[in-house]
Amino acid sequence: MAGRDLEDFRRAFRSGERVVGRVLSRPDARHALVDISGFELLAATDTDPPLGSRLTFSITRMHPVVVLRELARDHNDPNADLPRRIAGLLSSLAGARAAFEPHLSGLRPPPAHSPGQAVDLADLKRRFLAALCADEPAFAAYRRLSRLTRELAALPGLSRLGKYLYAPWYPPGAVGHELLLGRPGTGGAREIHLAFRLEGPGEVRVKALYHGDTARCLVFAAAPERLDRHMFLPEAVRLGRKVIRLLPMAAPRPLGTPLPSLAQTLLGNGTGSFTGVNLRV
Repeated sequence: MAGRDLEDFRRAFRSGERVVGRVLSRPDARHALVDISGFELLAATDTDPPLGSRLTFSITRMHPVVVLRELARDHNDPNADLPRRIAGLLSSLAGARAAFEPHLSGLRPPPAHSPGQAVDLADLKRRFLAALCADEPAFAAYRRLSRLTRELAALPGLSRLGKYLYAPWYPPGAVGHELLLGRPGTGGAREIHLAFRLEGPGEVRVKALYHGDTARCLVFAAAPERLDRHMFLPEAVRLGRKVIRLLPMAAPRPLGTPLPSLAQTLLGNGTGSFTGVNLRV
């Protein structure tokens, strides 16, 4: 790996992190050239992995050289290491959020909409990314968080449900953003799940059924009485030329017991049944 690529790898990963690499070649019996999120590294291996197979490693050292330790897996069950991989990704993602989110207040422009005005999500994203590119430490932290989000989104438990995303540009003032755009169902309708935290209301979850030009929404919060709807749920949002009306189906409801992250809930790793709410009732 070239020196610059090596420094990029060190910024993107941490010692102790678990990563998955695809075998590109076998230079000798005890080593494999692996692709880890676009970085090519030479790793020691005690197994005999075929080309194209995926191996799980622990990053045991970053300096003076990167050292990867292959983690054992059950060859009788190719999915045996999946729970361990999920736990490792969720842990790494939590750490990446903690490193990036202190930058948010300096990156996100103040909300420019007023009641009755559609929020232009594409414009918010462009302004957010422009500010991000001007802040090198924030950009490096964001790249790591985005990479981990993509790896988590590729897991079968999430990819079969739709597209799992990290979109921190909306709502303003929030942290802990998680978004799932569900796959189209009957008649083209799709479910959308949004999770974030706001000072005051605490944990907020929004579940919407989107069809045509309307999204019918249910809102839950740790302290729903402290929610200001226009802080996070405008009357409409704009996606390019399309304007989507947001229609609350009821007053915000209490979340009850604290929930795990949206990803954990969707993957079935946590208690709670927020995702089981039926929007058609």
